[in-house]
Amino acid sequence: MAGALLLFATPALPIQAWADTIASPKPDKVAVTLYRGGDGPFQTLDTWQREEAMAKGLIQVTETRTVFLPAGRHTLRFDGVADALIPQSATVEGLPGTLVERNYDYALLSPGTLVERSLGQTVKVVRTNRRTGRRTEEAATLRQGPEGVVLQTAGGVEALGCSGGTEALVFDTVPAGLSDKPALSTMVDVAVPTQATLTLSYLAIGVNWQADYVARIHPNGRTLDLTGWLTLVNASGTSFADAPTQAVAGRLSRVEVDVKRGEARPIARNCWPMDTTHRGRRLVHPEPPAAPAMMMAPAPMMEGGLQEVVVTGKRKLAEQSDVGDYKLYTLPEPVTVAARQTKQVAFLDQKDVAFQRLYVVQLDPWSDYDETDDPPAATVVLRLDNKPADGLGKPLPSGALAVFETAGGRPAFAGEQAMRDVPVGQPFDLAIGEAMDVRVRPRLVAEQDRRQDRVRRVYEVDLVNAKTVPIVAEVRMATNRQGFKVVAEPMAHDMRDGAAAWRVTLPANGRKTLRLVVEYDD
Repeated sequence: MAGALLLFATPALPIQAWADTIASPKPDKVAVTLYRGGDGPFQTLDTWQREEAMAKGLIQVTETRTVFLPAGRHTLRFDGVADALIPQSATVEGLPGTLVERNYDYALLSPGTLVERSLGQTVKVVRTNRRTGRRTEEAATLRQGPEGVVLQTAGGVEALGCSGGTEALVFDTVPAGLSDKPALSTMVDVAVPTQATLTLSYLAIGVNWQADYVARIHPNGRTLDLTGWLTLVNASGTSFADAPTQAVAGRLSRVEVDVKRGEARPIARNCWPMDTTHRGRRLVHPEPPAAPAMMMAPAPMMEGGLQEVVVTGKRKLAEQSDVGDYKLYTLPEPVTVAARQTKQVAFLDQKDVAFQRLYVVQLDPWSDYDETDDPPAATVVLRLDNKPADGLGKPLPSGALAVFETAGGRPAFAGEQAMRDVPVGQPFDLAIGEAMDVRVRPRLVAEQDRRQDRVRRVYEVDLVNAKTVPIVAEVRMATNRQGFKVVAEPMAHDMRDGAAAWRVTLPANGRKTLRLVVEYDD
């Protein structure tokens, strides 16, 4: 790269505070509440969908800060707030005076913003001779940047980083309004000097959560253990340390807002094209010096922008309660939700939950099911009832559920499914895969017009169980055709997910044929 470009501020000079500004560097205490956003478990989303889901996730932050406020008008600056704060949601309680105005300052100290805020100012240009290593300094005025830095020196106007040598800029001060962290400020009139304890509350995006479940089926094939985890995903650049944490299950009505994020800006070199001014010779340059600490690149990130996954080792469970029409989960102890981190905390641990294993076949009343059609597959479904009598009776927020069976004394992955919100008292199905030993062959054996506007169809469904144990098959037929009616059936049907459902027991290595007669409008 031609002309390594390095920018830094003189370490001995502190960042200048605004006139009459009182800074609160960080909160004394912080508590957070997470609200879900987006559709579907994070595992099922593409990278851009995951980023969009993070933007829909919401966190409510409550900070306690102690500051001394002299008498008079002051700007009180809260440093270190979330980098995706929603400014209009912020409130401050405990101010000992009259609130005049409020600002969200999201211009972060970075090479780009440093140049941008210093245009027209005098800086030093430090050049290093790449052959001798000798350093020289020259005063210059910043004329343009950060998209191509242009300087005016005693020798004329030049573009920084385009000379082929190593160059750097040195700034004596940091411009007012730049901070290494986002800040929220408020102007207040204080009558008398006060040591105030303030409560700052606000909403921010970039933090989300979901439920993740693991079901372990017992060897008896009739019960399972169900473990649930609250998965907290912090895709923002802000850490919430040692914070009492809650998560709210349910879909809130929200209005989309345009959030200004506190993002660092880079600078770009706009130089002449390579090989156009040196008669075909490519410039060769020494390796640039290592960047100082303030400019080091972040650690490599995992897919989705997260750096670390943390699972809490203790099995204390989150406590569930109601908040209006939503479910509130309170973590048993404060946790640190670090920037770019995923953390999991257990909230459910139910033993010996009863379930029924079914082999579900979906039929389509539109299809003729001739010999050329591929037969429908039988889906393996675990049917549970969310009742205390069956070992559950807990609100189950939506998320992803992984199922494990036992094979040779070891757990074996048996399938995974996205799970909806399941209230107490409601049954739910978990479709975990397709059965290899259960075969299905439906046939349309007769069709006639009952009237000019009515059609009657006769179906026969051959069910074959090649397993060495009996099974229960459930045959479903969609009822969404106009005027749909079951005319004849071998046993009474019920409704399951908007379809008529018939259940039949198949013996080991056995078969049965189900004959169904239906009518609907033509």
